[in-house]
Amino acid sequence: MPKPQVRIRMYRPGLGDCFLLTFTSGDIKSHILVDCGIFVGTPNEKGHISQIAQHILTETGQQVNALVATHEHWDHVAGFNYARSIFDQLQTDEIWVAWTEDPDQTIAQENKRVTAMMTKTLGLAVERLYAAPAVVDRECGVAAAHILGFEGLSGDLLGASKFSPRSDEAMDFISQRKHDAQPFLKPGQVLERSWLPGVRVYVLGPPMDLNAIRDMQGSSFETFESKHHRAAMGWMSAVMLGAQQNEFGTQERELAERLCPFDGAVTWPESDAMALSQKMGTLYESYQFQDWRRIDNDWLQSAAHLALQVDNVINNTCLVLAFELIETEEVLLVVGDAQVGNWQSWMGLEFTIGKGNDGRKVSTKELLARTVFYKVGHHGSGNATLRAGLEAMTSEDLVAAIPTDERFPREKKGWEMPAPKLWKALCEKTKGRILRADPGRNAIPTQKPENISRAAWDRFHRAVTEDPLFVDYEL
Repeated sequence: MPKPQVRIRMYRPGLGDCFLLTFTSGDIKSHILVDCGIFVGTPNEKGHISQIAQHILTETGQQVNALVATHEHWDHVAGFNYARSIFDQLQTDEIWVAWTEDPDQTIAQENKRVTAMMTKTLGLAVERLYAAPAVVDRECGVAAAHILGFEGLSGDLLGASKFSPRSDEAMDFISQRKHDAQPFLKPGQVLERSWLPGVRVYVLGPPMDLNAIRDMQGSSFETFESKHHRAAMGWMSAVMLGAQQNEFGTQERELAERLCPFDGAVTWPESDAMALSQKMGTLYESYQFQDWRRIDNDWLQSAAHLALQVDNVINNTCLVLAFELIETEEVLLVVGDAQVGNWQSWMGLEFTIGKGNDGRKVSTKELLARTVFYKVGHHGSGNATLRAGLEAMTSEDLVAAIPTDERFPREKKGWEMPAPKLWKALCEKTKGRILRADPGRNAIPTQKPENISRAAWDRFHRAVTEDPLFVDYEL
């Protein structure tokens, strides 16, 4: 079977993921759309992602063979909400989502309920921090709000805030298009389709283990993160129960009470505290009106750390796919935003190809060794590429693609994307063959790195096409 021609189109939404993979084998052309998102607060957010959606519709002739949603973060699924009227016109043969989206999967749904409640209460905590008189409290609220942006939650950072769970709405749009016969994808599966000749797709993640999904920190030796944000889960229930009780339904309150480290009988109702304060006279007034004395919101100041933890847990539910070109054994690795627990869960995974005596085993390490294209995880964050995983990518033809906008996260959020240590490692591993999606920036370096031959560098250049809306790479 001849090797299909492959065009990888990385759209340029800014801080967000949107990839269109086009495989051509003879007269058969197959399109696979992987995510379509943009980060909250991006200039002309809705208009820009709608322009990309319309371009996808035109490019594919309103037909994709598979629509892939790696996970439910806004920077990966916003287009399915903002540009719903456009995507309503897109015909899809298959919807590929992970087992974590299965409504019949008890473990998955329990994880989603806990995550949704934590996100909701974090929104309430941020609103309270916004309204606090102390500057440090308001700064903590802003930091948490920035992280909640990955969830598609928005708020006015100047004061009046309103948070709404739009990522869920986008995922609902995708799940409604899914046929009952289409399976939710699980690690270890191998997909071969008649409409995708010469290609085999391996499902690596997410792990079917909640402990692995919640493992997102690792060590500095395992990832390219210089600093780790660790949050104690004990105070999580304090955030939940301290928020307005009328914001929660019966199931949410029961779950919050189950997670709380103290029995409700030993809590001190706020009404009692207010009554006591009236007897305290000037002492209470000094506390109430001198900001430096107040500690009312200190318990909420870890909201940013918890928001980061919730964000990372969702990242670890990413659907991770490896596309193998059967004839040449070249591999395209698409990891979404998978973090440590997800990566580690499939480093030792083996797949069975064929049946009976003709069957053979293929390991993840083999796939990594043959990887010639790596979609870098989480816009180049240091905690979304496992060191051991990158080290296992030993192909001399390795190319990496980073869907990021370095200026926006640095200037607006104070984040370094791509992380300096990861960027250095990628430059060494790929010999400088890195595609960048940053709007207004050259997608590839104009100067040849010293560690690559002129012939190899020229081949890379010829394989890349730039447009203000996208970057193409052809295999």
